[in-house]
Amino acid sequence: MDAETILVHQVHPLKLAADGSASIVSNILLWQHRLGAAIFARYLPPIIGSAVALNLADMESLKRSPRGRYVLEHMPPAATAIRLGGDLVMAIGSWRRRPTWIVAGALIVAAGWSHGLFLPAKRGEIPADR
Repeated sequence: MDAETILVHQVHPLKLAADGSASIVSNILLWQHRLGAAIFARYLPPIIGSAVALNLADMESLKRSPRGRYVLEHMPPAATAIRLGGDLVMAIGSWRRRPTWIVAGALIVAAGWSHGLFLPAKRGEIPADR
């Protein structure tokens, strides 16, 4: 499996649904201080979503889609790290019962996904919207 496939699988609808629902459920469990269940809920569904998407989905079609082109052009490791950092802020905010931290974490995650809105495609690349 190549690096492009690993990167593009992040925008498969199943993977996005697994990640989003896992975060919501885990944050609720963290708010309730149910750490074991929260960790399980936060990491197992995304792992399963990745496995299913990588093994069953047509990744070549996804690479050619607008979403696939976007992540290939605008999702460097730094943007992924920003998203993970935002997820951590949300988790800590949930544990500490700080809604403002949860919102801040969600905004950081959104900023990580929005990398392409702030920085143009690399020289010689065609932007995803053309």
